[in-house]
Amino acid sequence: MNVHRSTAWVFASLLGACSSSPETIQTLPQPAPVKYSPQEASKIYVEKGVKYMEAGSYEIALQDMKRAIDLDDDNSEAYNSIGVLYERIDDYPNADASFKKALSLKPDNYGARNNYGRFLCNHGKAQDAFEQFNQIIGNKLYDQPWVVLTNAGICARKTGKKTEAEGYLRQALDAAPNFPPSLLEMAKLSRENRQLMSARAFLERYFAAAGPNPEALKLGIEIETALGNEEAAQEYATTLRQRFPGGK
Repeated sequence: MNVHRSTAWVFASLLGACSSSPETIQTLPQPAPVKYSPQEASKIYVEKGVKYMEAGSYEIALQDMKRAIDLDDDNSEAYNSIGVLYERIDDYPNADASFKKALSLKPDNYGARNNYGRFLCNHGKAQDAFEQFNQIIGNKLYDQPWVVLTNAGICARKTGKKTEAEGYLRQALDAAPNFPPSLLEMAKLSRENRQLMSARAFLERYFAAAGPNPEALKLGIEIETALGNEEAAQEYATTLRQRFPGGK
C-alpha cells in the first residue's frame, strides 16, 4: 500500500474539493467556446476534473485536467490539481513535474506548495519538503495555516522528529481546534510516546469531529488494549467489523 493512501496527509487548495456524485458533477457548467474565454473554460475544466478525481473517476479527471491545460497553459491551479491526480495514480515523475510547473507559474500558489511539500516528504525528501513548508508557515497571506502545520507535523513524525512534530500539530490545533487530521495525528503521536490517556483524549475528539474510520478504530483498539480496557477495545473492534467489513 502506498504511504499517501494510509496516512492523514492533507491535500491543499483543490478548489474546495470534496467527494461528489456523478449527478452532482453533471450540474456543473459546461465549457462552450462562444460563452467562455479560454481562461474561464480552463478553470471550469479544473473544477470538473477535481470533482471527478474525488469521485474516483480518474480517467475522466485526467482528460478534463489536460483539457484545462490545453486551454490555458498558464493555469497554475490546473498543474497543481493534475499533480495530485498523477500522484494518486502512481505516476510520480509527472506529479513532481506538475507541482514544479504550478509553482513556476505562480510562486504564491500556497496550496500547490503545500501539496508539493507533502509529496516530497512522502517520497523520502524531507529536507526539500520543509523548504516548501517553511515558505508557507507564518505567511499571513495563507488562510489555512492548520493545513500546512499538520503536514509539517506528519513529515516530522515520519522522520522521527517527535518533539518538532508535536509542536507543529499543537500549532495546527491552536488555529483549528477541531481539524480532524491534526487530532488523529496527535493521537498517533501520543500513542507512540506512551501518553495513553492523551492519545485517548485526542482520538475521542477526532471521532466527535469526523466519525469513525478503519484507521482510527484500529488505533482505538491499540490504545484501549494498552490501557487494559478490554471492553472498550472490543467495542472498537465490533464497530470495525460491523461498519467496515473489509477493514480498510
